[in-house]
Amino acid sequence: MQVSSARKQSSAPSPPALARQLLGFFRFAWATGDSEFMREASELELTFTQFKTLMLLAHEPEALSVKDVSDRLGISFPAASRAVEPLVQRKIVERTEDPLDRRVKRVCTTKQGDRLVERLIATRIKSFEQMLEGFSTTERRKLGDALDEVLARPEVARYCPKGTHR
Repeated sequence: MQVSSARKQSSAPSPPALARQLLGFFRFAWATGDSEFMREASELELTFTQFKTLMLLAHEPEALSVKDVSDRLGISFPAASRAVEPLVQRKIVERTEDPLDRRVKRVCTTKQGDRLVERLIATRIKSFEQMLEGFSTTERRKLGDALDEVLARPEVARYCPKGTHR
């Protein structure tokens, strides 16, 4: 996508324009570097909802209620329960009673689940590294500069793997 030098100097892109740029970049990243990640993810034999549940729980500092999982993923409570159960059976997620309300079940990743997520993240990072090797030094510097300010936001930084800063 060609970006005019006038726009670069005068104004930021609108949210819809920037959203389209981001989608194009993510589609490129997925298309060029996802084969190893997808192979590894498919070997886990997780449904898409189970995978999203695992990734959500892995990034939360506290256990979530199953209701929280359903709300955050935008799925029904029964669907969240169905996603959690196989993860519990595989011992990658742990389910406990809420200490204040025994009717509420809280879920979090186990050490095994954390290791699994770390392995998937490491695979994803490697695929991005390979993709970025095709970028020029200038392109990598500009992309890094653009990301630095956004990644400094606490709500974004919490999702970044260790060693994110240059």
